[in-house]
Amino acid sequence: MNLSIGYQEPAASPYWGPQSSAVNFCEEDYVITKYIAEFVNTLTSLAYIGYGLQGVYRHKRQSVGPLATVTLPYWGLMGIGIFSGLYHATMKYHTQMGDEMSMHLAMGCVLIRLFTFQRAPEVQRRNAVTIAIGLSSFVIYHCLTDEFVLHVIIFFSLSLTVGWMTRGLVKSGSRPAVHKEKLSGLVTFATCNALFAYFLWNLDVNFCSTLTRWKHGVGMPLGILLELHGWWHMLTAVSCYTFMALIEFLTSTDDESSHALGFVWPAKAVLQQLGSDKRKT
Repeated sequence: MNLSIGYQEPAASPYWGPQSSAVNFCEEDYVITKYIAEFVNTLTSLAYIGYGLQGVYRHKRQSVGPLATVTLPYWGLMGIGIFSGLYHATMKYHTQMGDEMSMHLAMGCVLIRLFTFQRAPEVQRRNAVTIAIGLSSFVIYHCLTDEFVLHVIIFFSLSLTVGWMTRGLVKSGSRPAVHKEKLSGLVTFATCNALFAYFLWNLDVNFCSTLTRWKHGVGMPLGILLELHGWWHMLTAVSCYTFMALIEFLTSTDDESSHALGFVWPAKAVLQQLGSDKRKT
């Protein structure tokens, strides 16, 4: 019995009209429904929203306000998911700009936390303002010029900065060597996971015709597994959340034994174990 479903022709009159975005990824537009351009890419954007909601809700259970500074990175992660979903659902220029803008704003929230940790108040203000002005200026330039390469280069560079500084926080802390080893392992996992996601992103961009031929060959639902940009969404959601959880844990002034509670996979196992070890000492 053949359970494969052949790919349909794109909808003749898509709900959102013709594409106006400067970038269109490999998933074929409007082949599942006329209301959503890239169905899988839209659906997988929910991974960012799910992790972001968990981060905010975790603090709510600890009686921390939803708009507290510590929750801002998680709101940024939700913003990525919302704007990514809108972009892939509509394939419009303004939603593409919203998607790319949200990535830099979320990155800014993380960078501000890193560059203000254990700094003098005047240095905290200077660094926060510098990051905010720098990223805001680039976002405005990006929207006006409609370029894409610089967006990728800057975002990748900022991601490397976050990874490098997070590893530095792990090494500089006064924790036992075994704890540092576990935290370093989590940093390595998140980094390798993100790099693999970037590899899949490039395959989706550069080998689209081959991937499309394979997808049509196997049909749906197996063809969905070849929507590599969707895997980029899910894998980067995991890495973003892991780094956000790690940075929150490493920069928190609260008691680690209680602050380590409430995280989810993949940060949960390591951070809760460290918190449990702390309670035993």
